[in-house]
Amino acid sequence: MRDFVLSSQAVTSAHPDKMSDQVCDAMVDAFLTAPAPAACVAECALASGIVFLSLRYGGPLSFDPAALARQVIAKEGYGGETGGSQPTVMLDLTEMPELVGLPERVISLADRMTTAFGYACDHTPERMPLPIRDAHRVCMAIEDAIRDRRLMGIARDAQAQIAVRFAGRRPVDVTGIAVGVFAPGHSKPDALEEMIRAEAIKPALAGSECPITTATRISVTSVDSPGGPSVHAGLTGRKSSADGYGGFCRETSSAFSGKHPARIDRVAAYAARQAAVSVVAAGLARECEVQLSYVPGDSEAASLEVDCFETALLPESEISETLRQRIDFSIGGIIERLNLWALPRARGGQFYAPLARRSHFGRTDMDLPWDQPIPLSGSVGY
Repeated sequence: MRDFVLSSQAVTSAHPDKMSDQVCDAMVDAFLTAPAPAACVAECALASGIVFLSLRYGGPLSFDPAALARQVIAKEGYGGETGGSQPTVMLDLTEMPELVGLPERVISLADRMTTAFGYACDHTPERMPLPIRDAHRVCMAIEDAIRDRRLMGIARDAQAQIAVRFAGRRPVDVTGIAVGVFAPGHSKPDALEEMIRAEAIKPALAGSECPITTATRISVTSVDSPGGPSVHAGLTGRKSSADGYGGFCRETSSAFSGKHPARIDRVAAYAARQAAVSVVAAGLARECEVQLSYVPGDSEAASLEVDCFETALLPESEISETLRQRIDFSIGGIIERLNLWALPRARGGQFYAPLARRSHFGRTDMDLPWDQPIPLSGSVGY
């Protein structure tokens, strides 16, 4: 399918699902920056007034997980800092023997089976598909306008969808934009829509490769509600498409957030993204999807497949072989190259929690190591 319309959805960082992701990755940051760094696996569910947090860790527990969870939620405007009531936090804490010794212990073998996908394209400078990149831009503009008090009476919990028409798999125009917000007590929906258009949608997409036209259909819906956990529950990993490529290509279905940076599903997804970025940056293809598969007990990827969607300048088998020769896809090699264990400490104590606020790829507000291409020898340009 080369001519089609595709829509991608993003949400603001105050969406309950994204708050759940942030809570879990805040735990990862906290364990990795503790006096004795440790690995953890965290899962979170939150609803009105309650948070359930499950932690599996390699110890020792040197911080208060409940207080940290409340801090994350309050920062997004739901409780504590904004005058709301503090949620009850239910904890399920278990020290796991298999996590003891990480991150000091070298990870040499895959301990579980997984298939991960990474993607990159030249549609945008971020090497991301246009629909998801622009959906995130609109959400960021909404957050900025609320923070700067240019949008009044709007809850921080919002979502945006961007529909883009593709011809020959290239984006040609934006066919539709849908924004959903919570506006408690707002009695003028027409005025609200005009404000969101002026303060968020138009500024966010003004520099897009496919700008808004008179033919673009724009829809703004509002609900008379404060939004957040009182309206819809949150769960870790439920926004995997917004974390990735917006449904434009095959994506890793597993959650990223809450997993220590040696879990193969998270590590492989980052490695596959870097490989795809490297192919596009080298001029070997206009777009590239990399599939990595791992089998328990293997030290290297059992399979590395490349799909360049008929844009490659070389046979895809040659590109796959070049990637194998130039990039170490062993688990330990990926962790070392991307510095995954040390990133929180190197970034002032937080890395994975800010990462969980929106996409894990193509970020302009964070320097992501897996978005940096690896030079591929013998590459050619267009």
